Amino acid sequence: MQLSASDLRRVFQKLRIETVECKHHVRGFLMVDGKRVLPLHYSNGRSDMWGSVAHMFRKSMHLNQGEFEDMVRCTMSREEYVQILRAKKMVR
Repeated sequence: MQLSASDLRRVFQKLRIETVECKHHVRGFLMVDGKRVLPLHYSNGRSDMWGSVAHMFRKSMHLNQGEFEDMVRCTMSREEYVQILRAKKMVR
């Protein structure tokens, strides 16, 4: 799956990722119940990202390929994503 920085920006906005200032990457944390649950980041830029980068980003989100495609296509909500993480014991 080919990703662009704009795809990942939309994911960050939908998940309400709290970003941290960084010069080379867009970094942030998924916050659930006031706690930092999951660190996420991607490179600044406008170009498409290689398949391996998309794969590593997907793995950092703890999603399988189908779930990740739903996330990028914006058919998965933040609440559904948190429920997936809770099922995988990533969030209490």
